Amino acid sequence: MADKKKLTKKGGAAATGAANKTAAPARTEKAGRRRSGAAKVSSPSRKSASGSRDITGRKRTEEEPGASRKLLETIIDAAPSCIKLITADGSLQRMNRAGLEMIEAESPDQVQGKCVYPLVSEEHREAFKAMTREVFKGKSQTLEFKMIGLKGRPLWLYTHAVPIRNEKGAVVLALAITIDITERKLAEEALHESERSLKTLMSNLPGMAYRCCNDRNWTMEYVSEGAVGLTGYQPADLIGNAKIAYNDLIRPDDQGPVWEAVQKAVGSRDKYTLNYRIRRADGQERWVWEQGQGVFSLAGDLLALEGFIIDVSERCLLEEERLKTQKLESIGTLAGGIAHDFNNLLQGIFGYISMAKMTLDQKEKSLAMLEQSEKALHQSVNLTTQLLTFSKGGKPVKRSLSLLPVIENAARFALSGSRSEYRSTSAPDLRRVEADEGQLGQVIQNIVLNADQAMPLGGCVEIAAQNVSASDASLPRSIAGKDHVLITIRDSGVGIPEQYLGKIFDPYFTTKEKGSGLGLATSYSIIRNHGGLIDVRSRVGKGTTFFLYLPASEAVAEESPGAAAPGKARSGRVLVLDDEKVVREVAGELLRALGHEAEFAESGEAALTMYREAMAAAKPFDVVILDLTIRGGMGGLETLGKLLEIDPGAKAVVSSGYSDEAALSNYREHGFRAFLKKPYNMDELQNTLSNMLG
Repeated sequence: MADKKKLTKKGGAAATGAANKTAAPARTEKAGRRRSGAAKVSSPSRKSASGSRDITGRKRTEEEPGASRKLLETIIDAAPSCIKLITADGSLQRMNRAGLEMIEAESPDQVQGKCVYPLVSEEHREAFKAMTREVFKGKSQTLEFKMIGLKGRPLWLYTHAVPIRNEKGAVVLALAITIDITERKLAEEALHESERSLKTLMSNLPGMAYRCCNDRNWTMEYVSEGAVGLTGYQPADLIGNAKIAYNDLIRPDDQGPVWEAVQKAVGSRDKYTLNYRIRRADGQERWVWEQGQGVFSLAGDLLALEGFIIDVSERCLLEEERLKTQKLESIGTLAGGIAHDFNNLLQGIFGYISMAKMTLDQKEKSLAMLEQSEKALHQSVNLTTQLLTFSKGGKPVKRSLSLLPVIENAARFALSGSRSEYRSTSAPDLRRVEADEGQLGQVIQNIVLNADQAMPLGGCVEIAAQNVSASDASLPRSIAGKDHVLITIRDSGVGIPEQYLGKIFDPYFTTKEKGSGLGLATSYSIIRNHGGLIDVRSRVGKGTTFFLYLPASEAVAEESPGAAAPGKARSGRVLVLDDEKVVREVAGELLRALGHEAEFAESGEAALTMYREAMAAAKPFDVVILDLTIRGGMGGLETLGKLLEIDPGAKAVVSSGYSDEAALSNYREHGFRAFLKKPYNMDELQNTLSNMLG
């Protein structure tokens, strides 16, 4: 039995081995079908020497898809943008690391398989659902939306979603790539709020803000709501010159100065500030104030003008009223001062004349009284001369001259007998000026005298003269664009209080116990009539400095005419034109006393008739003395023009005590041979006629 059993076992073992040689492949194939589910996807196998098959290739093929998927997942997780897979019901199937950080998730388990809709803000939730539906219909979609992170942080996101299809073409998932645009949206919201705030601000300001582009017509690109109140036009009427160009609203005689000022400011990259008049849509004329500046590109090209305009009509009216009040106050001060000074002079004249009448039997004493009366009259003439100087009638008789002698002579005269001294310096190449030597000397005297009075214990008046070129930045804007000579007069005296600085040039305004208040007023008018500028700076206890700017001249200096020697003059026939009877009578007495024959005319027409008749009778006039101003008739200038047509060789003398005509300062250019200023005495008349008849 035992042997039988062993054999069975051996035989069985052998049988089993034999069976394995024939049946093993079938079992292997069957096992392969069970593992793979399909025989045809099994890897081809080769028999080994022991009878087994090599399945390395098949295993490698089975492992490759897994490795590729792992690599893809690694790339997705490393992407800086949120990448996610969403199902049709909005559930989140997969989200990369960037996405989890974006929504503040600490692990994928917090969102895996959960619906994303609740995270989307309510205002954008329906739009997000609609996007998802469209993607599952096979359409790519984009959406900007707001959502709330898991920890409550609000986010603005931009998503681009595309459909993912299976082998049959059906959409099974939505792939969405999302970026965080929170900072951009916040910046946009801030910009929008800033624009809204600016628009609100501009619409509530009582003026018009604008921007006009640099084209041929300076077309308005932007006009604020304030345009309605300012111009009467709607902003749309002005933008693009739709209805009217703003430039057409500017008063025609203001347009030139306005654009000249704008161009000058823009050329130097400065702001421009303007005052001018506009005509509103309703026809009203209004004063406006404008300030603006140019807008330039990085290359330096002018792109546009931007600025602001407000209505200042009411302010201008108030300013006009204030100026009128100041003028009335000045006139009152002037009238009072004139009355005071003239009454004092008249008191002396009347007193001395009365004394002369009482002492007629005492010739020497009577003559002395009359001489004193004459001196008082000369003082009254000086007073009227000063008044005329700062009126329209104080026209300077200009010639080209060097300033140094004028400065030296005036300063020396003003400080004669004073405790103070002066020191003058000047540029070696100091330019000449076109000026009236007498008037300019008067200015220097007035200011130096004031400086001396400001230093009662004595001191030094420093006078300096220098050239200032047209391009010098220190040149005041009101006289910029032309070369000037600057005279600086500085003292170390008590100074002028700030509250008085604006009034020191007013006539009869003075803070000194002794002073008429006419010196600086006269100086101001003289410099102004010369086309210059006078300015002052002062500090109490630190002294005062006056700045005199005079236009520089290119002309060669003329020799001072000096007084002509009277010489022996022949007798002549003189025609006097004057509308004042007393002037004609006095002139007649003086002329006859000098041995001349005199005739008189009250009007220019009468003078011309008499001149023609005298020529026809072969008794022509040798000299004609013409008053420049004739009330209600032809004055001396017009009469001379017609007179020269009758006789081109006529010798005419212009005579006047007041005029704002240039005929006095440039009388030779108008055909006159001489100028006889009223009031004139016998010596002055004799010298004039001697020069004409000698």
